[in-house]
Amino acid sequence: MEKKQLKMKRFFNELSEENQSLLLTYGLEIKVKSGTFLFYEGDYPEHVYLVRSGKVRLSKMTADGKEFSVHLKQKDELVGEVGLFNEMSISVTAEVIDDATLVRFDRHTLESLFRENGEIAVAFMKWFARHTQSTQAKFRDLILCGKTGAFYSTLIRFSNSYGETQGDSILINVQLTNQDIANYIGTTRESVNRMLNDLKKTNVLTMEDGYILIHNIKFLKDYLHCGECPVEICTI
Repeated sequence: MEKKQLKMKRFFNELSEENQSLLLTYGLEIKVKSGTFLFYEGDYPEHVYLVRSGKVRLSKMTADGKEFSVHLKQKDELVGEVGLFNEMSISVTAEVIDDATLVRFDRHTLESLFRENGEIAVAFMKWFARHTQSTQAKFRDLILCGKTGAFYSTLIRFSNSYGETQGDSILINVQLTNQDIANYIGTTRESVNRMLNDLKKTNVLTMEDGYILIHNIKFLKDYLHCGECPVEICTI
């Protein structure tokens, strides 16, 4: 059964125009260069960021010191929100990987705004719930579907988050190296190269200059027995 093709929901565009403007007055717009780290795993969170342009990668370090990429945040999404409303250290590292415009909010200021404005608070709760479900689903695929299934799942997630329709195909409009992909599924670059070549041979996808064009998304979904979950849960 195919996934429901629903419109992707993001935190900021769920707000009314009035509350979008209100929210922005509580933050500071900043320009951040690629390669800048917003915070590190283990830090105590002081700020939450709203992405207005660019991309921010969230990652963790494994016990053996390898980087494991968890999410790739884009326009209208929040970064650092998992540190709100608790006293726990943050569990990921956030790195800007594409020159970004961000709105930085003080954590305590944002908490106060949520108490005063129900629509913004509800939008945050919905966003946080979807983000949590997406993370859980991602790790479920990694654990239960093996490396091949995790690879296919990651391709589907990228197509949902960054896909652009080109005829009967889907272009993932993010430049990815084999090592980048490997970091998202916890495997080696060589394993990704082998799995990519297998899909190229059967014309499931092609790849040029780091951009993946998926010709047969159904093949990937059938392998994973994709269910009827909302598309925003199956994101990167």
